[in-house]
Amino acid sequence: MPLLILVAACLLALLYAWPVTSSLLTHRERLTLDGFHQTGKKTPARPDVMVLGIDDASLTLEAAWPEDIAASPALQAMQKQWPWPRRTWAHVLDRLFDAGARQVFLDITFKSPSEDPENDRLLREALERHRGKVVLGTKFEDSIIGHATVTQLVNPTPAITGTAPDTANIGILTLWPDADERIRSVQWNITSSEAEALQSRREVVVNPDDVSHPAAALVLGRNLQPDIMHRLPRSTRIRFCDASAYAPISLFQLFVPEMWQANLAGGKVFRDKTILIGAVASDLQDLQDTPLGHLPGVQVHAHALTALLAKSFIRTAPEWVRWMSIMTAALAAWLVLRWVRVPAYCVGTLVLASVAAQWLSSLLFDACNIEWPAQPFVFGIGLCGGSGLTGVWVLQLREKRKLRHFLARYTSPELVREMMADHEGLYTTLGGVERRVTMFFSDIRGFTSLSEKMTPTEIVRQLNEYLSGMVACVFQHRGLVDKFIGDAVMALWGSTRAQPSEEGFKQDAIAAVSAALDMRKAIVALNAGWKQRGMAELRFGMGIHQGNVVVGNIGSADPYEKMDLTVIGDSVNLASRLEGVTKQYEIDLIISETVHPHVKDLFLCRSVDLIAVKGKAKPVEIHTILGPVGTPAPAGLAPFEVGMVHYRAGRFQEAAAAFQQGSDLGLNDKLTQVFLLRCAQLIENPPADWKGVLVMTTK
Repeated sequence: MPLLILVAACLLALLYAWPVTSSLLTHRERLTLDGFHQTGKKTPARPDVMVLGIDDASLTLEAAWPEDIAASPALQAMQKQWPWPRRTWAHVLDRLFDAGARQVFLDITFKSPSEDPENDRLLREALERHRGKVVLGTKFEDSIIGHATVTQLVNPTPAITGTAPDTANIGILTLWPDADERIRSVQWNITSSEAEALQSRREVVVNPDDVSHPAAALVLGRNLQPDIMHRLPRSTRIRFCDASAYAPISLFQLFVPEMWQANLAGGKVFRDKTILIGAVASDLQDLQDTPLGHLPGVQVHAHALTALLAKSFIRTAPEWVRWMSIMTAALAAWLVLRWVRVPAYCVGTLVLASVAAQWLSSLLFDACNIEWPAQPFVFGIGLCGGSGLTGVWVLQLREKRKLRHFLARYTSPELVREMMADHEGLYTTLGGVERRVTMFFSDIRGFTSLSEKMTPTEIVRQLNEYLSGMVACVFQHRGLVDKFIGDAVMALWGSTRAQPSEEGFKQDAIAAVSAALDMRKAIVALNAGWKQRGMAELRFGMGIHQGNVVVGNIGSADPYEKMDLTVIGDSVNLASRLEGVTKQYEIDLIISETVHPHVKDLFLCRSVDLIAVKGKAKPVEIHTILGPVGTPAPAGLAPFEVGMVHYRAGRFQEAAAAFQQGSDLGLNDKLTQVFLLRCAQLIENPPADWKGVLVMTTK
């Protein structure tokens, strides 16, 4: 997993380093950061800054009455085709300064004389009248000289500025966008070399003789705050105002008396204001792309002036932040995958980390004026986390496949699927847990002696046929084959059940007994086949017990791994002893007192004895199974059971009579003969302290 995360982080770093993909990723970053300009903290709009717009209404004058136009030389000039005669701007300046405006900015270029010198003269005289209070614009334009493109500064024509222009109030109109053609920054001071580099998008060739030219917004700000240039960078990103700030007022309203009074309070709204005048009509094509959307250029200048006066600048995070974010994302993904084990919680944590990164980026933008991109971290934690989760999923899939193959050694595919569905409980089981389990042991009688008369090939073939038949019976009844001990079989029911219940214990006991009865039928069929092939017939004994054991995957660890899902404990030993007890009574199946209550209503049972197996002091009542309910009871079974009651009560005469009656009725097997002999001995030598328990001295 750590290697996958590292590879994912390196891949993301390469994507950021490769120019083709880097541009796509950084564009995604910019969209997110631009969103902060729209939804985040804004620079408050200034009440002393206004925008007058050259809008469609001013170009068409459809809202002005004919008599208003006839009475106003300014409106008559505005009736003419754009660009208006320059005398129009003389009327505008006089009107605004008569109303008390502090300064006026004309976002218009006057780069050449007009056809009518009288228009230039009227504007020049107006500029002289209001010298120091009117800011004009200049801009850099590309021109072709020979075969080369040269960027040159185009100043206002002397036809309007005169021989002694007010150079302190001339500012750069050009707003240079970033590589994606969106304006986010303002070049407060710029040289011709820098302007050429920006317009051609190439490296700056420094010319020591270049003169810096101030931006129009800087000229306006300097007139309001003379010390504004102190420690001012040459270029900064700005924090924009709200998109609705500086809504343009239609310029023609200055010369319509009713509107002048009603909408503009007789000009009082302009008193002590900085007025920016520029094109806002769509036909004039001065819309600029900004993080707030498309804004007229004059409004962008108003936002820039406001940001300058408030020193509301945005710093760009250094390049190393991107690489640090990727490394941090890789580390965060590794920690999450290491400590959060549930995949759904893991994904949720990764998503929360991404959301937290976005929130932190927004917080830094609002509180610290930093554009700190969250995308490298978000992409990083997504890619690294996804790679890590994929790795974990593949490892878990491999482990599940390995576990499935491991479990398939013990039980049927159907039960394996059920066990795998509860993988948490299964892993708990493998780690070691105490459970109540039903255990089954079987062993072939006299197989060692039989094998001495057979070749190795015959031994293996017959034993495999036998074990295959027995295992099929276990699997059919949803049991687990724990192991083969030579020719012995050990099987379990309930060892993988995570939720204990009495009903579950009962079903385990029933399944074990049912499997034993099927084995009884299977050995008959196998013996018939072996007899036909001239092979020895086999007999076996079976013991079933239910008790508490420790279940776990037990064995040796790496590098010599050999593990088995098995059980250990006293109950296991008792189950094994019960299988051995069948030899003494010459019966093929014995169940313990913990199994009998679960199965007595479903199977025909017969009492066997009350014994204390070797090594144990506590007696165990044992029974055998004659068949399922509905199996005809042997004629002597009822007297035999009566005899068992008398026998355990110490009434040996009555017990012997009952056992003899059972024998006479046909139940004259080894088990009956054992108790007849035992009663005769006890009658002859009565015990002093009778408990009805037979203490076994052999396994």
